[in-house]
Amino acid sequence: MTTGTDAAIALRGVSKSYGPVTVLDLPELELTKGQIVGVVGENGAGKSTLMGVLSGTVTPSTGAVLVDGRPLHGGRPDHAKALGVALVAQEFPLVGQLSVAENLLLGRRPAAADRRVLGRWLFDRAGTRRAARELLAEVGVEVDVDQPVEQLPVPVRQMIEIAKAWGQRPLVLILDEPTSSLGPVEAGQVLDLAKRHAAAGGCVLFIGHRLDEVRELADRVIVLRSGRLVADLTPQEATEERLIREMVGSELARIDVTPPPADRATVLSARGLTADGLGPVDLDLRAGEIVGVAGLMGSGRSRLLHTLMGAQPRTGGTVTLGGTDFHPRHPADAVAAGLGLVPEDRKQQSLVLTHSVRWNATLTTLRGISRHGVLTPRADREHADRIVRDLKVRLHSPEQPIGDLSGGNQQKVVFGRWLAARPRVLLLDEPTRGVDVGAKADIYRLIDDAAKEGSAVLAASSELEELLWICHRIVVMAHGRIVADIPRDRFSKETIMTAAAGTEVSV
Repeated sequence: MTTGTDAAIALRGVSKSYGPVTVLDLPELELTKGQIVGVVGENGAGKSTLMGVLSGTVTPSTGAVLVDGRPLHGGRPDHAKALGVALVAQEFPLVGQLSVAENLLLGRRPAAADRRVLGRWLFDRAGTRRAARELLAEVGVEVDVDQPVEQLPVPVRQMIEIAKAWGQRPLVLILDEPTSSLGPVEAGQVLDLAKRHAAAGGCVLFIGHRLDEVRELADRVIVLRSGRLVADLTPQEATEERLIREMVGSELARIDVTPPPADRATVLSARGLTADGLGPVDLDLRAGEIVGVAGLMGSGRSRLLHTLMGAQPRTGGTVTLGGTDFHPRHPADAVAAGLGLVPEDRKQQSLVLTHSVRWNATLTTLRGISRHGVLTPRADREHADRIVRDLKVRLHSPEQPIGDLSGGNQQKVVFGRWLAARPRVLLLDEPTRGVDVGAKADIYRLIDDAAKEGSAVLAASSELEELLWICHRIVVMAHGRIVADIPRDRFSKETIMTAAAGTEVSV
């Protein structure tokens, strides 16, 4: 038990229920100043509800929350912010049409030197830009502060959201999957930021699915399962095996990766491929092969996938698909030719969150399950039920909005509809972003199944462990080009990171 002056956050008898279902039940929990607390658990374990309670966006059904000894008014994010709580959520609440500088200072009262009173508040634009640059420098981000946020890639937006929270100078900094879309270098910057905050007397809650990061960073690791605290561990106790066992209640089986036969046909071949910020790129993908794409933030991983998919205009080079010239002008052309893409941001680019699980599950396979252009309710329902059953999607009903599902179950639906379409080439951009360890294992099996069914898989990921686990070979990108092609028997983190940094490696 901590003293009142040591406790940054104290929960007393806090629970949250929706109807008869209790999603969070924490009789007592205290988080101290100067401490980094790792929070792990499967999707649906109660992590998001806990963060909502602490940040004031969720009103607890029972109990009280104290921030530095002062009661937090539930359902009042503004009150949580005033008490010194800042949340970096998985889904960034940035305004896409506004500039980086405007987003960073949005909602902050301007200092006296940076305002003018002419019948209303006006902002000093030069001062706003200057303050934004200084704040970004503190977190190690270089970006044009006048650029609209909607034009920036997801990793940069993630860093801007972190900078915005950092600029609030909070007592309690809540980081919800902050490194899920970041490369190793940028992730390291975030971890360093968390350490700096704790060293200055702040409290950090670090919610993560990358268990190695949590174990490296945290002074203490708490595990949630079914809304309850099932373990409160020291760094020494928090081995990966122990964390997984506490999270899922059992051990996870590893996938036995078997490379495809060497005589498998080349499905897709690119030569001298260029696009804005990409290339030239030479790449071959064989049927049944899982090829990883590694690289630092801005290396061109996502651009490569988007260019192959027709989502980004090609400026040069050739691509063949099954030996035939392939030049999609639009993603629909690529889909018709047998390509599928699981995008980095499933909520913005792949799902319609207000529509049902069933509707989303059949979105890319309507032609295959319809007869003469007519889709019957029975065929639609049976197809969706098959995806839900085969992929073990956890839900109440296929008719519920897919936005109600956890991130891992949403991702399973996205995978399921592409697997049902049996693509010749499956492109994966951060396939397990924001997904818990149990769902990750399920998704890895789906990727392996797709390859065994004959699909060529190209998977871009910022998680090296992921690529080392599931891939037959890994290509490394730097400055828009492939700088190394590493076979499985030469895999190592050191080789990949050396190549990603632009240093030539021998493979």
